[in-house]
Amino acid sequence: LATYRMEAVETGAALLDSICVPDPNATPRYDVMSDAIIWSDEDHPKLTTELICALRQIWHFRTHCILQGKRIDSDVIDKCVRLFPHWIGFLSERWNQTPEVLAEYRRGDITTRWCLRNLERECEKEANNNGMDTKGSIDAV
Repeated sequence: LATYRMEAVETGAALLDSICVPDPNATPRYDVMSDAIIWSDEDHPKLTTELICALRQIWHFRTHCILQGKRIDSDVIDKCVRLFPHWIGFLSERWNQTPEVLAEYRRGDITTRWCLRNLERECEKEANNNGMDTKGSIDAV
């Protein structure tokens, strides 16, 4: 459980549980840091950095379930549900696979992969221009 930043989750459970009224205009968006879909009203201004890091793992797991098309059992998620059962991120409709959510995830995933490929190409080009191989070693002359 330590890898899921359970200490931050336990400390912030009351705050998360208080985020219980969904915004009817909330929209899903891709979060590159968690490789996940989050809804705009889940990114609350009172969340600490530690709590956001913990939530990223929950968001990632939820997105994995969405992509699989089924809810997967998880002791960590079960514990989180016990700690903050009213949090809007646990609303059943936010765990469902919908065309809108799948399209948003695909857009974010493809864009991220494209950016990373371009960055890798730039790094290789820069390394080659500086007489280095792609691992950063100086070529023997």
